[in-house]
Amino acid sequence: MDSYVILNSGKEVKGHIEGKFDLETYTEIIFITHSGEKSVYLPGEIQGFGLESGRFFKSETIPLQDQAVFAQVLVSGMLELYKWDNKYFINREGTVIELKVNKSTRTENGKLVNVNSNQYVGVLTLAMNDKCGVGLKRRIETTRLTDRDLIALFSEYYTCNSQPFEIYASEVPYSKLAFRLQGGLGLIGMMEYESTKKDVNYSLDKASAPYFELGVRFSEFRNAPRLLVDLGLGYMSESNTLLLDASLVSFDLSGSEKYKSSSFLVPIHLSYIVYRQNRNEVYTGVGLTFWASKFKADMGELVIDNGEPNPNVINSIFVDRKEMAVSPNLKVGYRRALSEETGLFVELKGDFLIKNMDFYPLTYHAVYNYLVGTLSVGIEL
Repeated sequence: MDSYVILNSGKEVKGHIEGKFDLETYTEIIFITHSGEKSVYLPGEIQGFGLESGRFFKSETIPLQDQAVFAQVLVSGMLELYKWDNKYFINREGTVIELKVNKSTRTENGKLVNVNSNQYVGVLTLAMNDKCGVGLKRRIETTRLTDRDLIALFSEYYTCNSQPFEIYASEVPYSKLAFRLQGGLGLIGMMEYESTKKDVNYSLDKASAPYFELGVRFSEFRNAPRLLVDLGLGYMSESNTLLLDASLVSFDLSGSEKYKSSSFLVPIHLSYIVYRQNRNEVYTGVGLTFWASKFKADMGELVIDNGEPNPNVINSIFVDRKEMAVSPNLKVGYRRALSEETGLFVELKGDFLIKNMDFYPLTYHAVYNYLVGTLSVGIEL
């Protein structure tokens, strides 16, 4: 479906309207015809315009605005429903009235309380002052100021009256759903949280582990087109060795212990598109990751060297990890659209697992935070 403009002469011209996002409020539009002619239109310079998504906007003068605006038409007919700047309006026989909630304060028992009066209920009742409107009295009183409720009310009203009408928002989904598959490397590190012996140093032999994730993305929200919501199920498998060393007063201590850790992750992210141009977009966000880990440690080896020819070797398990954890995270990503539905993306994400690993060689004890930075590439369908 092409975008189009309706000129003040009434002529409809098809083409393309430039825009990075499908918005609800426009102060101007840049329209390009199929022949390549570009024009910039302000409210009042055209009757209206329609987008590929099904949204339709009309040049209209609304209350408290000196000049015309591009009001989104939700329902057209004998009684029209508009939306502009997150406010709703009706137009009956050329008179535009805002649907609003009046807020005030009053004193009750010596206390100041807030009072809301649903002015819009009275406006709708008067606008629908016929047999069908009377029958919808209870429906009007319970209608909320949302696209869904108001469109449903107008649809019932027009159906009862057998009057022609058109809903322009019906083709605009609340959000877009896409499936995502990605894989890459988890970059691993540790940070000391607390330790009973500061002279003992702990480190990991390997700094990476494979990472895979399957998820869904909700985007192109009707009221927040820059917002992204991601929900996934990930898996990371780590086979590593903990190394330790210390130069203590009476002896040197060294040791190692191999372990295997497999983790299922449920990451949830709320992101914001900071840049979009043509087929490219950059986004960043925050979220939480829920971890369920299976941890298995082999018998470790501690070597106590007090200068004698044969150091003392002790075999014991001194590494452990929490099975369940929740980590805050940050994410930044780049996406390249291949078509209307598919795209390739690269993401960098950082998770911070607080007090996630325990080490207890000999009589010492240390607790470390676990840091994971995942670098992954994927496809969105």
